Amino acid sequence: MTSTASVTAPSLPAVRDRDVRWELAAALRTFERLGYEFGFNGHVSGRAPEFPGHYWVNPFGVSLGAVTPADLVLVDGDGEIVPGSSPHGINGFAGNLALHRQVPAAEVVVHLHTRHGFVWSNLGRPLDAVTTDSALVTELQGLTTHLFGIDGGSLPVEHAVAGRRVILQQGHGFVTLGESVGAAAFYLIAAERAAQANLALLGVEGRPVLAPEIVKRWTLTPQVARAHFEPYFTLREAEGLS
Repeated sequence: MTSTASVTAPSLPAVRDRDVRWELAAALRTFERLGYEFGFNGHVSGRAPEFPGHYWVNPFGVSLGAVTPADLVLVDGDGEIVPGSSPHGINGFAGNLALHRQVPAAEVVVHLHTRHGFVWSNLGRPLDAVTTDSALVTELQGLTTHLFGIDGGSLPVEHAVAGRRVILQQGHGFVTLGESVGAAAFYLIAAERAAQANLALLGVEGRPVLAPEIVKRWTLTPQVARAHFEPYFTLREAEGLS
């Protein structure tokens, strides 16, 4: 006899109470493992809850794979490094700072030069929901061709204010933002995976795209995005960050 008992979906992992510096360092190390490091390019930052109006920023000249919580640089609301906060400098924080200042949900901002995201960004077109993994972020994306002061439409801040959490900059890859380190980090991972799938299927005749009702069901929420990153946090805990 076939059971008719319903299957209960698992609940999300409990949110752990961790220091934001630890989570930022854990995310940075994860990004290096995933191959997202490219020279000194990339900016990752988060609000410093212990210093209102300040931000922790990844250090310039330190490999993402070697960053510890103590390496993070404290920056004030004007984008200036707080003297004595770190022996390191920072690089290219202005874009992140604008998002932090103008978007309350931008607790954490991530921009890295991921391989597939950078290639896809050249096309100046949004990602399609060609897989359910892609569908995680396609409804969260905004597209801008406005880069480095060159006029070309909406700014990343405008998309973020409108609720977009994955911003594709033409020729310059992704910027993601979230209410937690885990959410912003996983948005980037999912967007990079979506870019890889879109590139692989680009030009394929008859390529299907998922129906809107399926996309809606798969679209990430901040809570689910953060939960998806928890395995990476637990791996970094097992390895240690010091």
